[in-house]
Amino acid sequence: MRSILAACAAAVLFASPLFAESPPGSTEPGGTTSSSTAPAGTGGDVAVEEQPQPSNPPPVSDSIVLANGKVRIGALFYTDFGVYFQTGFGPQFVTQTNFPGPGNNDFTTFDVHRAYINLFYSPSDHVTLRLTPNIYREAITGSADKAGAVGAIAASADGNLTYRLKYGYLEFGKLFENSTRFKSTNIRVGQQMNPLVDWEEALWDYRWLSLTPWNYLSLSSTQVGASLNGPIGKNGKTYLDYQVGIYNDSSFHAFEYSEQKQFMVRGSLYPMGAKSRFEGLGLTGFYDHGYTNNAPDTNAAIPVVRVAALAHYTTPSNGVLIGAEYDYGKNAFGTGNMFSGDGPQDLFGIGTTIYDTQTKLWQAVLAGTDTRQQGWNVFGRYAFPHSKFTVFAWDEFFKPNTNIPDDPLDFYHIVAGVAYRVSARWRIGVSDQHALYSHDQFTYPAASLAIFNPALAAANSTGIPSAVPPSVHVGFVSVEFSF
Repeated sequence: MRSILAACAAAVLFASPLFAESPPGSTEPGGTTSSSTAPAGTGGDVAVEEQPQPSNPPPVSDSIVLANGKVRIGALFYTDFGVYFQTGFGPQFVTQTNFPGPGNNDFTTFDVHRAYINLFYSPSDHVTLRLTPNIYREAITGSADKAGAVGAIAASADGNLTYRLKYGYLEFGKLFENSTRFKSTNIRVGQQMNPLVDWEEALWDYRWLSLTPWNYLSLSSTQVGASLNGPIGKNGKTYLDYQVGIYNDSSFHAFEYSEQKQFMVRGSLYPMGAKSRFEGLGLTGFYDHGYTNNAPDTNAAIPVVRVAALAHYTTPSNGVLIGAEYDYGKNAFGTGNMFSGDGPQDLFGIGTTIYDTQTKLWQAVLAGTDTRQQGWNVFGRYAFPHSKFTVFAWDEFFKPNTNIPDDPLDFYHIVAGVAYRVSARWRIGVSDQHALYSHDQFTYPAASLAIFNPALAAANSTGIPSAVPPSVHVGFVSVEFSF
């Protein structure tokens, strides 16, 4: 199957110039590859001027614009072909994508994991309504339905790609349009991007084939609430980009039970000023404080904290990015996050397997009301000058609970690959990705287990063998299309 992936990668990368389109306004015919249509040094990734917020982009020459510019329609589409060279247990690599458990090496699959329909309505320059439905994968174990006295229809919901609301909010802009520093400030109310994930996806630029750290670990990209957003700048430069908001404790696809609310804030400082988005040296901090989504009468509201600190540098042409990130969490990672891509049947109560005892250990490691998480990440991308090729890499190390001695769930999330920009509208990428557990296989000692779960230690006096879950290794050929 490795040869299949290699053949697919070679085919799409070498054939893609044949399908290249000219960007709007270009005089270069489609399929020309002798030079990039982007400014020199961008490697084909066109530098984009800074916009107040990425959520409400201005129309381009070939976008769908109706009602004298008051209505705009766009779309965003991600798809891929994956080869799971090694199957195991771990998080999803991209949303809406799951894989079978251990013993299914060289499993292959085609998937669609994003299909936005972006609708913007701006009755005036001061207010914009955004509605964005997106696909999600149904995983419902339902019973068959009777059809008459003796007939029946099998349940068929499992696996369906169904639309649900991703974004739906009002944005009030030009609140301080006469101010030179705050003229781009806006307020959003509704189901919207949280302060960190959407911003970091734009910085990384490869969300179409991998997830950013807290989104990969446990934080949804979308929250329901109210926020204040905007850069602070002067003389055409941004010095501080910020988002601060109050949101539900639940994710956007769950009921809200908590009487508490979640506070999030992100600030990105550009000491030298940024003429375009992310340009130059940036220092970013993010803080999130909320509670588990439990009803008040359960007395089970546990504090949840997430912190991220980043240093990043992007060249003026946006062709080169280098960054480093530190993450800290409190009660911010559980078994549902650890095994969102695939987990043992024992965890979900639908079977008893050879991983029964190990599952109890992994549950114990992530249980309690005082777990601590830490992570470190280095990442970057490089666009080759006068070329449409970019290479990228991501190396993240994450400790799901630092309170546990020799946590068998410590793992690396590694991404590396190359992308080719076919046109201003679509890109193709080939990546190699791992969820790689850092410990060699070992028997978890009963003495260490007794520190945090005495009952499980007593039931396994000689320790728990094969404490480390099987790792996952996958290769993707991915496509992004937008307009």
